Amino acid sequence: MEMVKLAQVFFIMQDVEMYDPETDRPMECRALNITEDLGQIQYIFSDKTGTLTENRMEFKSCTVGGVNYLHVPCDDDLDSRSDSYSHQSYAASSRTSSIVENLSLEPALQRELSNMCLRSLDSVELTIPPHVRRVQEFFLLMAVCNTVVVSYIHEDLMDDSGYIADDPPPNKPGPIKPLPVKDTLEKPNINKMNMQSSTPSSLKSRSLLSLSVSESGDASESGSVAGSSFLSVGSQRMHYEAESPDELALVKAANTYGCKLTRRSPGKVTVAFPAENDEVELEVLNILHFDATRKRMSVIVRHPMTRNIILYVKGADSSIFSVLHPKYETDEDCKRELKNTQDHLDGYARKGLRTLCMAKRVLGESEYQAWAVSHKAAESDMNEREELVMRSCVALEKDLELLGATGIEDKLQEGVPSTIANLRQAGIKVWVLTGDKQETAIQIANSCQLFSPDQTILTINASSLEETREALDNALAQLREDQKQLDLLADSSRSHMGSQVSLFSVLSLFSMGGVGNDAGQLNHALVIDGKTLAFATTPELERRFLKICLHCRSVVCCRATPIQKASVVKLVRDNLKKMTLSIGDGANDVSMIQTADIGVGISGQEGMQAVMASDFAIAKFRFLERLLLVHGHWNHDRLCKFSAIMFYKSLITVFILFWFQIFSGFSGSLMIDSLYLTMQHVVFTSLPPLANGVFDKDLSVETLISDPTLYKPGQRGEMYTHWTYMVVLLDSLYQSLALYFIPHIVSTSSAW
Repeated sequence: MEMVKLAQVFFIMQDVEMYDPETDRPMECRALNITEDLGQIQYIFSDKTGTLTENRMEFKSCTVGGVNYLHVPCDDDLDSRSDSYSHQSYAASSRTSSIVENLSLEPALQRELSNMCLRSLDSVELTIPPHVRRVQEFFLLMAVCNTVVVSYIHEDLMDDSGYIADDPPPNKPGPIKPLPVKDTLEKPNINKMNMQSSTPSSLKSRSLLSLSVSESGDASESGSVAGSSFLSVGSQRMHYEAESPDELALVKAANTYGCKLTRRSPGKVTVAFPAENDEVELEVLNILHFDATRKRMSVIVRHPMTRNIILYVKGADSSIFSVLHPKYETDEDCKRELKNTQDHLDGYARKGLRTLCMAKRVLGESEYQAWAVSHKAAESDMNEREELVMRSCVALEKDLELLGATGIEDKLQEGVPSTIANLRQAGIKVWVLTGDKQETAIQIANSCQLFSPDQTILTINASSLEETREALDNALAQLREDQKQLDLLADSSRSHMGSQVSLFSVLSLFSMGGVGNDAGQLNHALVIDGKTLAFATTPELERRFLKICLHCRSVVCCRATPIQKASVVKLVRDNLKKMTLSIGDGANDVSMIQTADIGVGISGQEGMQAVMASDFAIAKFRFLERLLLVHGHWNHDRLCKFSAIMFYKSLITVFILFWFQIFSGFSGSLMIDSLYLTMQHVVFTSLPPLANGVFDKDLSVETLISDPTLYKPGQRGEMYTHWTYMVVLLDSLYQSLALYFIPHIVSTSSAW
């Protein structure tokens, strides 16, 4: 059987239909003994970002100080620049879309940022309107509140034939004219952690940073780089590398408006401003990295002129709004600004955009010094380091001043809606576990056909255990009432079969799941947020939660942490005793992938952690359909038949030897030489079951894809049951009787 599974793995990996030419990645099987489980999956738990979506972020909208700034794609010919210059770096830009090329600058933002300089960020500079200063600080936060690594790459202008271009490629006029080149002789900053390569001294000039020409979203083999972008003029290229595509999108958007991150070292960050002749160097005092509990990250910098210590924070709206200054609850202007920002965020989410909020806080020198001492002690603790560091970060991230928020588009992958539709038709329940905002998750669920237009969506949001219990009870009551109505409509439909039925009854039956779906099942979907999920998965309420989930065809858990994702998978696997599959692409999906019966990793742009932790690795979500409905069905059917054949040929040999013992006085002697008995299984009868287990295809690929319901017998365990074993037993018994007694009777009745 191990040889059969090994051969099945080989042929799965050789399937060219699961090869992605864009990333040059084939399908990988990292587990060699669970191929048959692919044909029995009942629940799929999927991440959203990078799994259902492309994870290629494009800056679309932002709101600053309660004012909304919408951006639309450029209608110009985006390929003219690459057509006029056939350099390899330009050809690479076709792989992904460049924010600088596709972003149409918002005139108001462009005007407010045109005079951005170090002095304009000074809070005592009275000539700058407060809103303009806030816009400028918002874009400064986008440029510096990240861990983006900047490096410079030298690239010759000589082509393969030896020709050297006299002039650099023609540049498309940008919205902000670069200042004259100013060369400086400066030693390159080298990160002691090898995060930044050497920087040529001539690249101090701001004019060398004004054009984005190519972008790469591929992850490195080490899994440390989530996205990258090149900014170049002539033979020099500035290279951005980010841990997440969100950070890359924000830095590139700030770069487009002229607030350019040009250099990063362990304790400093260098930024070029639109109205500044020279680059400005900011001292980075601390970086408070993102974690799933806080759901935000921060950077602490010192203003070069005022020497003020400023805390810049970005994160999910729920994590930022909860730590805002109390004035946002009392001051009318602040309340209005907060409400406008929330409305804009809801609008972004309804469009399916990913949202991030930005905030700041000015720290006192004594306050920061006291915090720095405690934070350093927390980082040095060997026992509870993570917990103490998290508490230290939370202690500082409070009383924040809201700057604004962003909306970033992450498009669905090709083929996701049809894949999910076919998986649901195959009887597989699909759950989406995401950390995104609820409105964003719902919009994506509608876009990928996880939710159907006629589906009833149950939304459960609560802030305490009692509220969660009440919400779950209300949802159960609604499900019981809908099930009762569905049963009545189904009985009415059966009783009036052959007669005219009212249109209302038919439509009601459709909407509730009685027609066109599995008969007798409700057509509901569940949406629950992370805070409520934490209460719903407690031992006290988990049974109620599971009852609701059993009656829902789709479930979306939003604002879920990695630990919550794993706990949901474990809850379903252990309590419902169902075959589960988890699929994700990032490090935050590893626990979920490892908890499920089968883990599938997508080799996307968030590194290789998910792939390394998975049983199977694919490049695109759409390949999951072929992996389950085709290879899963085939391999499960093959192993069922292989097992039956192996039982059959073993039983028939044992029965023949048993019949001989009856006539030999149970002496234990053998009628067949022991060598032949060994050869019987190893040589004589080994090839047929092996060939059947490896090559048999009961149905064609086209049939399995066109009719996903053919997957259901494997789910229900109908391909190999105890009745199958009984049939094999009786068949081997019958054939052993014929094989033994016919020769026995003939030999005893003959004269010799």
